[in-house]
This record gives sequence, C-alpha cells and structure tokens, in this order.
Amino acid sequence: ARHVPARRGDPGEDPRVAALTEREREILVAIGKGWTNGEIAARFVVTESTVKTHVGRVLAKIGARDRIQAVIFAYDLGLARPAPG
Repeated sequence: ARHVPARRGDPGEDPRVAALTEREREILVAIGKGWTNGEIAARFVVTESTVKTHVGRVLAKIGARDRIQAVIFAYDLGLARPAPG
C-alpha cells in the first residue's frame, strides 16, 4: 500500500465524484483516510447515524460494495493517500 500509482486523472472528471454532494465528497476522503464512523462524526460534528447515512449514499453513488472499495476508489482518484510511516 505504500507504493501508490500517480493520480489517474482529475477527480472532477469522474461522473461518480460529480454526483456526490460536497459533504459526501468529504466523507469519501475521510473513508479513504481510514477513519471510522466515530472519527468522522467527531470531525464533522454530526451523529454516527448521520455518518452511516452519508457512507451509504457515497457507496451507492460510486458503485462500491463496501468501504474497502471506497478506499480503493479514493486512492485511484488521488483523493486520499496512505499515511506515511
């Protein structure tokens, strides 16, 4: 996971990203960083149930089965990178 290929393109060009609201895109980036629902909720000052709703919508809009696919999607578009270390 430390070797991540260069960005494949502008995320704004992908229609799946364009379909996301600003908050959903923030949630996708947080998922890409490996944050839990609790961490996302604390960061954005919302409830965990609100985060679960956002995560579900993000997964549906990008066509991902689970968070792992969402992380891969975020990496592929350069929205998230592995933490150094």
